[in-house]
Amino acid sequence: LCVLDRVPRRLGADVRGLLARLARCAVERLLQFEDRYLLSRIDSGRLGRANADKAALALAEEALLHGSFLLHYQPKIALDTGRRIGFEALLRLKKPDGSVVGPTAFSAAFDEPILSRRIGSHVLRCAVAQAKAWATAGVDFGHIAINVSSSQFIELPGSPCLVDEILGATRSAGLSPRHIQIEITEGVMLSEQGGDVGTQLEALRTAGFIVAFDDFGTGFASLVHLKEFAYDQIKIDGSFVRAMTESSADHAIVKGIIDIAKALGKQVVAEGVETVTELHALRELGCSYGQGFLFGRPARASDLRVLPD
Repeated sequence: LCVLDRVPRRLGADVRGLLARLARCAVERLLQFEDRYLLSRIDSGRLGRANADKAALALAEEALLHGSFLLHYQPKIALDTGRRIGFEALLRLKKPDGSVVGPTAFSAAFDEPILSRRIGSHVLRCAVAQAKAWATAGVDFGHIAINVSSSQFIELPGSPCLVDEILGATRSAGLSPRHIQIEITEGVMLSEQGGDVGTQLEALRTAGFIVAFDDFGTGFASLVHLKEFAYDQIKIDGSFVRAMTESSADHAIVKGIIDIAKALGKQVVAEGVETVTELHALRELGCSYGQGFLFGRPARASDLRVLPD
């Protein structure tokens, strides 16, 4: 398949995902005909990757069918007081042998728009159900933050848009918008339907939900995007946080993000905080919130120490 144009263009995450899906379909056809020679001529490693992707998709489909997806929760902390302000919901999968694996084991599923959307809806339902359970038990859990993929912003005939889905889920559970936060990466913001993403995010913010710009600094977003997109928080990627005490360049980057965020009136959350030294450095720079192994590893709700008021 040749795709031509008269001008160069930058492919968004959605288009790249569709092209990757097309490539997998082509590889699948070659596999069906057992044309291993042709596959090896195209790319000596493609056969292994194709089989791995196929297994990952099957694993995700089975998990949705049998309810094997589960959420682990990592606490988010106010750095000045040490008080817990909420949790981030992190997706895990329990395999038939009882072992629990992270998203890298089924990452190919996130490149399939329909499957990715189903997984996102499952995460939303589980997070809302847990928030309702904690609220009913009188636990002051703050909020649960969920990650949203670009596929969830695509409006499909007969299906509610992301805004309606989130509003419907929280209202049915009797939850305030402050109980659920939305996290999106710059890949989502810079996707092909970026304009629609911005519109839906603004609608969520108007309804009272907090929107966080996740993993900032690791992709293609520029400083211009910090003033263009609809969001309330910037989450500094953990790779900068872990290096900031040993690298003056990383320290300067973290300081710069915090200073810019404050000037824009945005909150800042530092991810990947693992040492007391990093905690002290972030406090000195004026970072308000953090999460990481120093405060708690991701765990199932039943394993967390959350007490009623």
